[in-house]
Amino acid sequence: MSPPDPLPDGPLLLTGAAGFLGAWVARRALQQGRQVVACDLGLDRRRFLQIAERPEVAERIDWRQLDVTDADAVAALVAETRPYALLHLAALQIPACAANPALGARVNLEGHINVLEAARQAGGIPVVYASSAAAKPRGPDKAPANLYGIYKQAGEGVSRLYWRDHGVPSMGLRPYVVYGIGRDQGETSAFTAAMQAAAEGRPFELPFGGRFCFQYAADVADLFLGCAEALREGAHVSDVSGELNAVADLQAAIASAVPEARIAVKAVERPGPDGFDTTPLEALLGPPAMTSLTRGVAETVAAFRRLAAQ
Repeated sequence: MSPPDPLPDGPLLLTGAAGFLGAWVARRALQQGRQVVACDLGLDRRRFLQIAERPEVAERIDWRQLDVTDADAVAALVAETRPYALLHLAALQIPACAANPALGARVNLEGHINVLEAARQAGGIPVVYASSAAAKPRGPDKAPANLYGIYKQAGEGVSRLYWRDHGVPSMGLRPYVVYGIGRDQGETSAFTAAMQAAAEGRPFELPFGGRFCFQYAADVADLFLGCAEALREGAHVSDVSGELNAVADLQAAIASAVPEARIAVKAVERPGPDGFDTTPLEALLGPPAMTSLTRGVAETVAAFRRLAAQ
């Protein structure tokens, strides 16, 4: 058996660490033996502690307060910590961007540029960032359906130019409907809320039906971490997975974990984007091994039951 690949020198610098996906990335990074500098505008560790289960694990992370709209602060932290990669997740989601478009642009686009610029100043550190399936064209306009998607699409374009003009390698992953414990914000958080309701014996009505790529948070976190370690060149954008499931499939997975679950769906169909392409991701990491919907839902329900018992 060949020895495992050595971990990169230096820490991983993670923005948006207090958010849902950031908390999952931080926890999975610790489990894989990585050093983590975890940054956010606030240092709320609630989601991380839900995922980590043991509070003392949080002390193994270097927590830093950071506003990604402050270009000087971003550059200074990168220069101080000398990370092997920047994993950029800080963003405002669809409802927040709709409520305050200017703030959404500052955080989601200006903050993205500040991260790329800090990477350039540090000699071309790889940047792995969360784009979104919201950036994909859809509907009669063949364009993103909301401001959040517009900002994410623009960030992809800026990343391409930072590789062309400055040699900053980047990978933008486009998660779709990510679920798991800690998912409590954003339009599609309703699917995780349904799992929590089932675990706690409450009825729940999902706000819309349709067909979506349901992606377990642990899988998505591992893909981000793998890209941060493997990325060396180019400006890539990739979907995370391409397997579509109906909301009825999600209902069935919840019923498999909780037979007495009372999960209904409003008679509203939400259209999704057209086509998914995971070729760039597979070229970097190989075909991703994704947790089945049944298993991921069962693990999420079990986690909510543990929290309720506490």
